[in-house]
Amino acid sequence: RKGALQVRGEADAYYTSGLEPWAKRLTGVWGQDPGWDPLETMIEMAHTKCIQVHAYINVYPIVLFCQPGPITNPQHLYYRLRDHHGTTSGKLNGLQWNSGGSVICGSSEYQRGSPASLFLDNHLMSVATDLLNRYPDVDGLHLDHIRYAYGASCDPVSLCRYYGYEENCGRVLSCPLTSSDYKDWQRAQVNGTVDKFYQLITSRQSGLWLSAAVWPFYDSGYNSYFQDPKAWLRDDYIDAVMPMLYSWNQNTDPLRFDRWRVYVDEFQSSSAGRYVIPGIGGTAFLSFSEIEARINYARDVGTKGHAIFSYRYMKQYNYFDDMAAGPYAEPASVPSIPWHG
Repeated sequence: RKGALQVRGEADAYYTSGLEPWAKRLTGVWGQDPGWDPLETMIEMAHTKCIQVHAYINVYPIVLFCQPGPITNPQHLYYRLRDHHGTTSGKLNGLQWNSGGSVICGSSEYQRGSPASLFLDNHLMSVATDLLNRYPDVDGLHLDHIRYAYGASCDPVSLCRYYGYEENCGRVLSCPLTSSDYKDWQRAQVNGTVDKFYQLITSRQSGLWLSAAVWPFYDSGYNSYFQDPKAWLRDDYIDAVMPMLYSWNQNTDPLRFDRWRVYVDEFQSSSAGRYVIPGIGGTAFLSFSEIEARINYARDVGTKGHAIFSYRYMKQYNYFDDMAAGPYAEPASVPSIPWHG
């Protein structure tokens, strides 16, 4: 058994960090020490129950909505990106831009760092290293938002690197939105970040996992968000992918289970010897039997588990007793990852 605990949302920390500020969601104030350590507490409690804890981090999100980042100590990544890559007409060059030359953001959308930023990659690796050094008993890292916002990014950092200039080249360059080469190049930036996380993980103790939540529908993830988890599996730089298959839970869709199975089958057929752990929505079902049917199907086709989103819904609908009496009646062991050597 294992669970993922979010420890990084908007370039912040739900744990004692030497590099990023405490999360606002803990106290209502950015950078304020809550007086306890959520990650340390979870590790201590979970390990007494033989449950693994994987530290779940949002990778590219910098800050939610369209406002500037918070003023904190340590300095928030928003300003580190500003200071390293500079600005154009007040817009941070190191954030993702749309084709109109605006930073991508919205009422429910993050401002995201550019996957082309080597400075951002280095910062992410420093954050991961710091976390693993401080919490040697954590069992793995789980990556979320390891993708672009919808559509190609026309940020200056991406364009300078794509055209062969330095990251901070200061040139005005056209954005090749329809270019298949540019889209492939963007996928390669995300792939490279995943690979760096994997090299970091495998350089440490054996048995430390790297997993990622991925777009539920491979084609749209590949074409619209430039995420290619099949490549991560095929080329051996991820241990497990978790397709976010929380859709088609709606009671009005008579084919919701059939559709879910189609996408589980697609990911499982591309696992290349690594692990697929499909997502299951924890709400909007007619009964617990629909969750149980998905768990049983995932087991039947050979996936190495399932991810239920989320604990809140399981508690809200009182499903824990159903789990204990049904699909969780027998203890389950976490599969090994022998390819780490």
